[in-house]
Amino acid sequence: MKKVFVIFLITLTSIPSISNAASVKTLKTIIELPYVNNDQVSDIALSGKNIFLVGTTESSNSTWLSGSLSGLSDGFLISYTATGLQNWSVRLGNEGNEIATSIAVDTDGSIWVLGASNTVVQPSPISNPAGLLNPDNVPITPPSVSNSPMNKVKLWQVSGSGVLINSFEYLTTEVILPKKILNSGGNLQILGNAYSGLSSKGFFFSATKTGVFSNMVIIGNKSTQINSAITNNDQSLTIIGSSGEKLLKSKPIGKIDAITAKISNSGVIQQVARATLKGSSRAWSSIDPGLLQGGKVNYSTKSEAAITKFSALNKPVWNVRYSSKSAALVAIGKNSWATFVSTGAIKGVSNWKPKTPTPVILEFGKKAEVISAYKTDSPAVVIDSNADIGTVLVCDSGKSFGLVVIT
Repeated sequence: MKKVFVIFLITLTSIPSISNAASVKTLKTIIELPYVNNDQVSDIALSGKNIFLVGTTESSNSTWLSGSLSGLSDGFLISYTATGLQNWSVRLGNEGNEIATSIAVDTDGSIWVLGASNTVVQPSPISNPAGLLNPDNVPITPPSVSNSPMNKVKLWQVSGSGVLINSFEYLTTEVILPKKILNSGGNLQILGNAYSGLSSKGFFFSATKTGVFSNMVIIGNKSTQINSAITNNDQSLTIIGSSGEKLLKSKPIGKIDAITAKISNSGVIQQVARATLKGSSRAWSSIDPGLLQGGKVNYSTKSEAAITKFSALNKPVWNVRYSSKSAALVAIGKNSWATFVSTGAIKGVSNWKPKTPTPVILEFGKKAEVISAYKTDSPAVVIDSNADIGTVLVCDSGKSFGLVVIT
């Protein structure tokens, strides 16, 4: 009975007052960044009045990114002012195919970028076999260059003025996708996922700022994914993602459960909490300091964006779910922010019932009441907030990135 009462109380705190309903305002981008091929913005960081974007480009050249393409893809890092003026840009590429996925700003003002690349396998030169008759001297076709899957974790250090300072790499035996880099206790903490066939597992390791890597720690065995993480005050980490297998003593209940776990700064799992509903698949995709988390719930016939504010691991303060085509991305500023692609009515937002999926941005108060609501033409792929700029999003139309600032 006590558990039912607690759930009922949380639900009550999630319902905003209709009399104070917010109306939806339309946001416009302050700058558009067109691209040709499959370019992606993967992460954002705000430092003072600077906006840093990190991602991957497959476009051979660009109006907003200096240099030319190396390999099939390059990572990139770009710095903008709060008004959309570009400070500088730098490509992060080599002879391999590079991607860039996460960013951390250091105390000295330099920027650490996490990514991955493959190994370029150079073929051995071909010589004519002994005794082979070749009277016309027809050249033998050399073997083509074969590249490995993504099997190198990459670290780039870039100065605050856009100059590449250092580049380090960690060779793995797995196909990997790094997801998050954190600057903690003087070292860099790196998390991501490793894949083998249809199986996935999380990984963690640390690195010094001189490029010395610890051994990789594996989290899960066959159906676990890490999507993001934050550093706690005691230098432990809170990681989020999804899992369909037992972790510690925590067993799965739904098809796939959203997981929040606490791990030590050496990667040892200490606690696991699951957000689960029978017959559904859930995942946390976004977390910000203050334990604001965003994710998605998939049912057989519908999907919802999930936003929850926690006071501690497995202790929700409030939670809301909305009909959505996407997961919720979240950020903490003066208040809590979330963005997702809405497909239905939103309590606390007046006259909102989109006929087609529409990207929205919501600002929440301390009791999950919607303070303000906005819509954009394209869905957001990253979001962040700070006191110097406000809340910043990058939207992706499929043809260009749009920088949006809410002051």
